[in-house]
Amino acid sequence: MRKVYFGNASKQLYIPAPQTGLQASATGRFVENMLLTGKTSIIRSQGSSRRFDASWLGPMNAPEMEDSLQTIKDFFDGVYGDGPYYWNDPYATTTNLLPPSWAAPGITRKDWPEIASFAVSEFVDTANNINDYPTISAKYSLGTGEIESTDKLTIIIPTGHTLHFGWHGEVGSGDGGVRIKRYARTDGTQTTVDANVIGVTSSNRTNVAVSGDVYSKVEIYLYKPDTGASVFTVSGMIAQLLEGSNFPATGGFISGRGTTGLEFASAPQIEYYSANIGEGRIGMSVTWQEV
Repeated sequence: MRKVYFGNASKQLYIPAPQTGLQASATGRFVENMLLTGKTSIIRSQGSSRRFDASWLGPMNAPEMEDSLQTIKDFFDGVYGDGPYYWNDPYATTTNLLPPSWAAPGITRKDWPEIASFAVSEFVDTANNINDYPTISAKYSLGTGEIESTDKLTIIIPTGHTLHFGWHGEVGSGDGGVRIKRYARTDGTQTTVDANVIGVTSSNRTNVAVSGDVYSKVEIYLYKPDTGASVFTVSGMIAQLLEGSNFPATGGFISGRGTTGLEFASAPQIEYYSANIGEGRIGMSVTWQEV
């Protein structure tokens, strides 16, 4: 049975993968007006969020949680705590698992939510952009004292996989940049690592590796230690979740294909087929909305 990795802050595990044909639409604001000239004016948000209409056909009463569709309803019911929920989109894990605005913070100048709890000081053209990084970068100027963004991106990591991460841009002064908080799989102990910046002229996409055998999840956020003021520019970020000893290929920028947190936008709809066949065979459908 095909599986995807899913969970919340408290519990993560594999669940049955949705059936082929999963609808994964982007939702945004569109206003269309007919002008007196006969032309059409369209006003739209550049920012958007993802909506997933998933359906399954499988067992409700399988003895293993990872095989049972009841597990999905248990998450909805709050058996394993509250949302938001996270999943490793198979279309994003080997490209760029980050949401668009985290992968390219420059787009937050237009509708997309900022990735930090402190504002961008200015948006600047990306210099020496030979590897197809976003044309606009986000520049942060932070004063003295420890400054930690309260806006954090969570990525869950299954065992047997490694999360590879890198942020690209430049540090003008100080020690500001991107911090990764790792949660130990055994007891939830938290440790941090500050990722070194990678220049946009480099073909290396990542330089930090977090093993899923040791850590269950990470939080990624902007951070400056208590070492004086700092100025740094974020052009792009890349995260790949790879199996075993696989390592990211070198090359240019890859745009973000992942999501932030998800919430159930509908209750699970269940259709009973047979209690006596296939460990309680049912059909199930649900909608997840990016939040």
